[in-house]
Amino acid sequence: MKKCNIENELSFKIYVSPGCENRGDGTKNSPYSSIKEAQKAMRAEIAKGLDGDAAILFTGGTYYLDETVKIGFADCDKNHKVYYSSADGEDVTLIGGVPVTDWKECKDGVFYADISQIGDFYTLFCDGKRQRTARSGNMSGEGIKDTSHLQAVCENSSAWFGEILKVKSISENGIETFIRKCDWSGNFTYLCGAREFIKDAGDWAIEGNRVYFKPEDPKKIGESVIVAGTLDEIFTVRGEDEKPVKNVEICGFSLMMNAFGENLAAQSRPANILAEYDENINALVSLQNAENVTVKNCRMTYAGYVAVTLKGRCENNLIYANDIESPGYAGIFLIGENPGSLNYISKHNTVCCNRIRNAGEFVCHGAGIYLINSGENLITHNEIDSVPRYGISMKGMRYGVFHDNGIDGVPFEEHWKYNQTTKNVISYNKISNTGKRSADGGGIEGWGIGRDNVIDHNIICGAYCGKATENWRGHSIFLDDAAHHVTVTNNIIYDESAPAVNAGIFIKSIGNIVINNIFDVSFERNGAADIQPYICPAGDSVFERNIVYANGDGVIERDGTKKDGNGDRIMLSFGDGANSSGTPSLKSLKSMNRNLYFNKNGRALIDIGSRMMTFKEWQNAEENICGYDKESVCADPMFADAKNRDYRLRDNSPALALGFEPIDASEIGLTKDFLFE
Repeated sequence: MKKCNIENELSFKIYVSPGCENRGDGTKNSPYSSIKEAQKAMRAEIAKGLDGDAAILFTGGTYYLDETVKIGFADCDKNHKVYYSSADGEDVTLIGGVPVTDWKECKDGVFYADISQIGDFYTLFCDGKRQRTARSGNMSGEGIKDTSHLQAVCENSSAWFGEILKVKSISENGIETFIRKCDWSGNFTYLCGAREFIKDAGDWAIEGNRVYFKPEDPKKIGESVIVAGTLDEIFTVRGEDEKPVKNVEICGFSLMMNAFGENLAAQSRPANILAEYDENINALVSLQNAENVTVKNCRMTYAGYVAVTLKGRCENNLIYANDIESPGYAGIFLIGENPGSLNYISKHNTVCCNRIRNAGEFVCHGAGIYLINSGENLITHNEIDSVPRYGISMKGMRYGVFHDNGIDGVPFEEHWKYNQTTKNVISYNKISNTGKRSADGGGIEGWGIGRDNVIDHNIICGAYCGKATENWRGHSIFLDDAAHHVTVTNNIIYDESAPAVNAGIFIKSIGNIVINNIFDVSFERNGAADIQPYICPAGDSVFERNIVYANGDGVIERDGTKKDGNGDRIMLSFGDGANSSGTPSLKSLKSMNRNLYFNKNGRALIDIGSRMMTFKEWQNAEENICGYDKESVCADPMFADAKNRDYRLRDNSPALALGFEPIDASEIGLTKDFLFE
């Protein structure tokens, strides 16, 4: 990995080698031995007034931290940047945990070590990989000697949330947890954290003052580096209300293996009361009351909860070109105050050129990027792959649950001020393999959000990768309840295998503008769009100048799987089966026109709920009371090579005559500034 290359551009610099035996004086040849010493020296220099940018430079090595690096108002300068960086050309790894040593063998390949000097922890790593907390489907708790670390887990592929909750007691009445289980997280499916559950290689648990572990290769346990994740956060950047931290950059580190805690609870508690637990958004790097802070070029691995969190008052910060893998909950999390607040304090941040893989290891509602009550952010050029529910999720509070959250007497026309997930631009991202453990997610999602969010120039592939199910399988762009006034343009959406998502996009609210997108519906059960108003106000949406294309044989079943058959494909689906919005689906669009539909290997069908019809039948159907698609056509769009995902249009494409503007996919995804392999 290329480092930040700042060493020669600084007016003042301090070197630190955390934990080295010699105290040092902060020079390159004699670095400070503690981060606190380095910060003390830097604060003194800042107090005198910096002449230019300055840095605390970490020399090469692997450092196990016993304290969070806390960066406050005294650590920043109003005119110049202060870096926390690896020294140029050196690999620096900061670990949020401590080694566990002196392992002794019990029996059956299980070893133990004394942890009386370490204390409680809920995550263990071996040779840089997270190990599995021992678990069992025996929910009685019978025979467990030490229940002090016992957790109950909800993990259901059709649930909206997953949870890991510390157990308070188990009796004939069932499991009682310290935090009440969410109504939407399904049933408890297993217990974890007891020594008696250890069975398979990689299992571990705590009993009394000992940790027990069954390694993959018992003969190599003496050579393995085994780490207990103990530190909630590695870097905490936190200013005060009137004194935000400004002009700080954290760059060029490998950050890994921090703590997981007693709980990872759902956002809804227990049902429609919306709030995120503080513990859930502990992070390798956490920003609060921060402005113009940059987190850049860091490799972040095995965060207990989140890799980077921007919480509370955060403005104009940059999260750039980081490589994030296997966080327990989410890759990057932006949250102002919890939904229901009128304080609009999280805004104007940029999340750019980050690669996020395997987020949400612990819960089925995990995501690559979360935004809750955070607006006017630019989320661009990121690559997100393999997540249990969402690639990018925007959350707020839909009007229908205002009363449940103690907000009454607000007319619908004035409710937007409570919905601060507004005016975000989500663009040029590549999102793949979402919905791996949830049947209600997708590539980009919104629920109860504010107005005027933009989803533009994204590639979304494989938005549902879970088990075949007739329940919701999510949507590539999932404009869920009260996702009003979202503009969706220039996106390319496709899947490569069954089971299929429900559709490319869900249109169920007010004023969704869907223009100039490519929907390859070869594996979408309901085609490009599910147009299905639900329980929120609906209407005035637009579906124009889109290409809806299929090149698949066989039949897509209700559960999303494929079987042999005639190759017919649904292009669009209108439905009113659960509609209480007051607006029928066939009247919910302000306009639908100048679209191109084509199925290379069968018929292009429109599903209007009561019957299936061909495109020509649809144009002339008496049910088409608003005259949708009168100028649309059914014709081959003439892609360059759709089979190999080259959706460029040839010069004589009939889509161009309809006003479709070619989409340049070459700029979508990570940029050349991403430095990791």
